[in-house]
Amino acid sequence: MTNKAAKIAKQWLDDADAILVTASNGLSISEGLNLFANDKKLKEVLGDLVDKYHLPNLLTAFAFKYPNQLDYWRMVARVVEYYGNNYEISNYMQDIKKIIGNKSYFVWTSNIDHHFALVGLTNLFEIEGNWFEGVCSNHPAEHSVHYLASKLHEIYEKDQAGTLTEADILKAY
Repeated sequence: MTNKAAKIAKQWLDDADAILVTASNGLSISEGLNLFANDKKLKEVLGDLVDKYHLPNLLTAFAFKYPNQLDYWRMVARVVEYYGNNYEISNYMQDIKKIIGNKSYFVWTSNIDHHFALVGLTNLFEIEGNWFEGVCSNHPAEHSVHYLASKLHEIYEKDQAGTLTEADILKAY
């Protein structure tokens, strides 16, 4: 961005009655969550599941047809623990909050990381949902949204301790 363009953008923001923030995968990548990367962090987050299922990235990990629900929920819990429960506000999010200041705002994002909510922004539409919430996949029209953060943390803790069993994982009802 040129200096001139930055000055124009700042003036628009200063003059705005409200701010619409839109974000997609680029912001998540800037914060260190790259769904497409096959790097050291993938192995750090998913551990043994990377080699066991030849997972090249997080996007594949979420779409993979696991032969058992135990490994599927291990993967979900590990990702949510690393990128959600251990989330630290990034400079990008601090800048967004600073730009918004006291103005009215609305956030529209396709990111599932829930980072906007984790930094305290509340006027939020997560168009693809987020990984802290779930709906029964067998009967979505019949069941409400469930907040899964504590259950996923419990699954993660048991996974790390080597005590996770089929009885611990989430079941469709």
